[in-house]
Amino acid sequence: MAKIFCYKKGEFPFKYLGIPLHHSKLRREDLQPIVDKVINRVAGWKGRLLSYGERLILLNSCLASIPIYLLSFIKFPKWAIDMINSHMAHFFWDNSEERHRYHLARWPFIAQKKGYGGLGVPNLRTLNICLLASWIHRYHLKDDVLWS
Repeated sequence: MAKIFCYKKGEFPFKYLGIPLHHSKLRREDLQPIVDKVINRVAGWKGRLLSYGERLILLNSCLASIPIYLLSFIKFPKWAIDMINSHMAHFFWDNSEERHRYHLARWPFIAQKKGYGGLGVPNLRTLNICLLASWIHRYHLKDDVLWS
């Protein structure tokens, strides 16, 4: 069949539109590049040169938005979300390998909405569940969509 249709035979996992696909549960090495992308982005920024407000803007606009596309298709395991959250917290509190800084508030408090006293950084775990639940709405509640 591969010769007839001129396509290359591959193996799992493979990427389709940037999403790693696998016939079973994704392994740690399949999701590690996404976590590394956030870590590498943080490593290039100098947090000590920025104020807390500027770091908060960078967190909300850049770091929290990197995994959004994949969060809408894949249920991220707890280790991946915890690792991304810890690197975001280390960046926000300017905690680096050279010097240790104490975190003045726990991350779940910072990840609350501004109306509840938090700083408005998205909680990736609840965001992941909400984005996955939106597929239920798209698939089951709309009958006139061509792809369903």
